[in-house]
Amino acid sequence: MSWFLPLVGLWAACVALVTVVAVLMRIRLEFVRPHLKDTTGVVVEQRWVRGDESDPEGYVPTLEFTIETGRLVRAKAKGKPKSFPPEEGVQLPVLYRRDRPDTWCYLGNLADYESEATVGVGEMFVGMALTGGVILGLIGLFAFLWG
Repeated sequence: MSWFLPLVGLWAACVALVTVVAVLMRIRLEFVRPHLKDTTGVVVEQRWVRGDESDPEGYVPTLEFTIETGRLVRAKAKGKPKSFPPEEGVQLPVLYRRDRPDTWCYLGNLADYESEATVGVGEMFVGMALTGGVILGLIGLFAFLWG
């Protein structure tokens, strides 16, 4: 049973680390979100990219879109490549950073990316703590009954 207390301490450290990471991600998201803007872009060309173990292969479109200052920008879309080639001249929703529209644009709109960050830091902390508490409680029960 002497091994159980260090295990609980290790779990508490893991919960604290995950909470810190969640806080940092939330801070970064709150910093980046005001710099994002969405608009509609036109596909001017597409290029086939080869994939590997970590990246899928597919078509990556190059888009032309007008930013809020009125400047016309031409940029290659980032993110997951499309499995089918988008036709040239088709209008697609584009999400870009106001300070770097030439190098930071994704297919989609702002509502698509806001839904990814709905889990709060408190919910993550409570979920990790409860899950770990149940697992450690079961380990302690088994150790007590068969140890």
